[in-house]
Amino acid sequence: MLFNRDKGKRPHEVRIRLDGLDTLESRIRKLEAAADDQRAALASLGPLSDRLVELRMRQERAEERVQMLETAVADTRRVLDEQSEVLDLVRVTQVAERADLTREDFLVHYELAQRLRALYTQRIPDLIQPRLTAERPRDVVRRQAQLISGLCLVLFGPDEEGGLGEPDLAGLARIATDAGVVGLDARHQRLLERVGTEAAHLFRAMTGSGYVSHFDFAVEPGTPADPKEHALWPSCAAGRPVAFVVCPGYRAADRRLLETFVYTEAEA
Repeated sequence: MLFNRDKGKRPHEVRIRLDGLDTLESRIRKLEAAADDQRAALASLGPLSDRLVELRMRQERAEERVQMLETAVADTRRVLDEQSEVLDLVRVTQVAERADLTREDFLVHYELAQRLRALYTQRIPDLIQPRLTAERPRDVVRRQAQLISGLCLVLFGPDEEGGLGEPDLAGLARIATDAGVVGLDARHQRLLERVGTEAAHLFRAMTGSGYVSHFDFAVEPGTPADPKEHALWPSCAAGRPVAFVVCPGYRAADRRLLETFVYTEAEA
């Protein structure tokens, strides 16, 4: 009977073992499938790896070319700098040999001419405004030009020998205030001092430059106003007869650096 019981258990054990084999085979197949997928993925990475290697080689070649270009640029810049130095030396030689070219030490006179223009057209007209307001002239523009003409004579008029005359600062104050009749507010008092100081600085710079310079008042009344030769005062017209000089021109070393400002007669 014991034999019969053992005999009845064996089919059941066999079925259990077969079921285990089926499960194992299923797992093996899954692992094999996963391995196939991994091999396929690795196979697809092969071309990508080759592409990366190719790109890296291209980058290295590009970096080499950039380095070569940078070296070439540096060499070119050095050559250009050397050529620029040679050109500078040539220019210096030409300036030294040619009398018609402007010397560097003469350039200060162009700056002086611009400072004069600012005095003529900005500060001096502003300075005489209190006197104009007090006088209340019928022809404001003409009277302004007359007063400015008087100021320019005391500031820039020639000395006894016809050279540059030292600014007459007392005369400046006398005209600006009508000999003390017209009072100046604080701003115009500062402007009076500034104009006097500027005129004195200009005089010292002109006389100390080493070049002969002078102010040009020489325009005969009745001369037709020529814009190529004269600067026309506001409301004046080209071709009209010159009535008087408002502000003198400026010349240095026989070069005209600033035109003479003129006032013309009105049309009849």
